[in-house]
Amino acid sequence: MRLTLDPRTTKVAVELTNRCNLRCAMCPMGSLGRPFMDMPWTLVTRVAAELQTAGLRAAWLHEMGEPLLYPRLAEAIDLFPGCSISTNGINLDREYATELLATSLERIRCCVDTVNPRVFSHIRRGGIFEEVVANVRSFLELSKGHGIKVEIQKMITLQTSHETVQDFERFFRLDRYPDASVYEKTCEGLDTASATELHEAYHGCIQGHPLRWFVVLADGRVTHCCYDADGRQIIGDMTTQTIPEILSSDKLRETMEAFRSKDWQRLPRCGECYSSCSPRAAVVDHLVQLGHRLDRVLPLKRVARRIINR
Repeated sequence: MRLTLDPRTTKVAVELTNRCNLRCAMCPMGSLGRPFMDMPWTLVTRVAAELQTAGLRAAWLHEMGEPLLYPRLAEAIDLFPGCSISTNGINLDREYATELLATSLERIRCCVDTVNPRVFSHIRRGGIFEEVVANVRSFLELSKGHGIKVEIQKMITLQTSHETVQDFERFFRLDRYPDASVYEKTCEGLDTASATELHEAYHGCIQGHPLRWFVVLADGRVTHCCYDADGRQIIGDMTTQTIPEILSSDKLRETMEAFRSKDWQRLPRCGECYSSCSPRAAVVDHLVQLGHRLDRVLPLKRVARRIINR
């Protein structure tokens, strides 16, 4: 486990805001253990400059929260070339869609999750299915010719496992939009590793490595895990540190050693993912890490998502 951010595999996320207009069933937003806030603009520009100097690209302008609530989202997008955003679609009206399509945004993921209105109201609590669907369909039309990748998220849960990618493709008439596709996602790590009404229990680290992610939270603190919603495993602070300083810090070395030795007292969020420990744990972890290596050349993750939580 090297103390480095590999540009080929590291995913960088910048949380512009952790405010949200929904309280979804699989999301810890309702009990978030840190204050709601927007990232100050001076910090946004600092983070963008730091990533550029380090040769890293922000994959997502998102961690917790709804990016479309950030007041200067369009400006922020252009500071992070090749970035993506994930939205619940509530605010994706025609005016906002036009503004986003005028930026350098590479990809937008619209989290519809299900084509069943009843299930939607259970998963996306506070959202109105018909309004979200109308916004997504309007965006698909407006995005024609812009070259932006549009992903319609299909959440794999116990309630939606019977729904297929083809169901989504037919529902949104994706045959008319060559730059649009369906993205399947599991939700287990967002709330708990234990069994819930949404998913089965699981064990182990889905990421497989402490530096698979580099997530800058809205207050500037950095966590190494995209499931660390409360910021319990902080490895640095970009309000006072550069990326090289974070990578050379004692804190990061301690984090890596704790992960290697499975010291979950020092890494409580990781401990939650490893709560269902079993003799097959080591085998599972090795398979996950092998899968990440192979995923660079083969689309293994997409195939794996089809068989998880069935």
